[in-house]
Amino acid sequence: MSIIEKTEAIVLRSVDFRESSKIVTFYTKKFGKIAGIVKGAKQAKNKYGSSLEPMSYVSLVFYYKEGRDVQTVSSCDIVKPFRKLSDDLDKMAVGMSIIELLNNVTPDRHENVQLFAHVINSLNSINSATKNVKNLFFYFEYHLARLLGFGLQFESCVQCKKILSHVIDNDRYHYSIDRGGLICSQCADITGTKFEMTSEILKTFREIYSSNNIDLIIETEISNMNKEIIHNFLWTYLRYHLPNLYSLKSLTVFGKII
Repeated sequence: MSIIEKTEAIVLRSVDFRESSKIVTFYTKKFGKIAGIVKGAKQAKNKYGSSLEPMSYVSLVFYYKEGRDVQTVSSCDIVKPFRKLSDDLDKMAVGMSIIELLNNVTPDRHENVQLFAHVINSLNSINSATKNVKNLFFYFEYHLARLLGFGLQFESCVQCKKILSHVIDNDRYHYSIDRGGLICSQCADITGTKFEMTSEILKTFREIYSSNNIDLIIETEISNMNKEIIHNFLWTYLRYHLPNLYSLKSLTVFGKII
């Protein structure tokens, strides 16, 4: 027996199915990631408009049946349009990278309300930003790790627990990828996967990405070289803790614009 369910959702992926339908992957607030068949979505006069496009923030009504991999969608309506995400190449690249990454790392039917809120907040911030939208992808990745249970820590040595309160300018630091924390100079010889970073990069993580101050993140100017280092560090960290994470097509475009 099917049960009618209603939830907010973000569209992750939409593919054609047979002559008139689509199979759409949603990340929902109440149920996590689900797939739904949308009958009649390919017809010229359908009721869905742009609500089935990736990055759409929608109110979803569907018939849920236990044990079924693909649910049946009854209605899908825009909650808030993120129009600027499709009007600007930078914003589209960052937004699609977030959506593709989310689809990549989330299992089916695993609710995470905080992660859903983080996605909405990130897309909304990208939509309204007037500059430095690429900074918001790093913000998304940073807090994605935390919400998936392996957050980054930049305040103390992961080995001896010494508080590293002062960052020395022009010094270099090491980060333990496998243990998720900084390594002080006295513990620099510990084994494991390590990533070297400058004091400037460390300050960026401590002062900017550790916060939820979106205005500060958008206003901060980061050199292209440092953006590439931050990108490589976060991707290395995610790949280590999510071994099934595959390369994102959207990152090819994203990489060309950072």
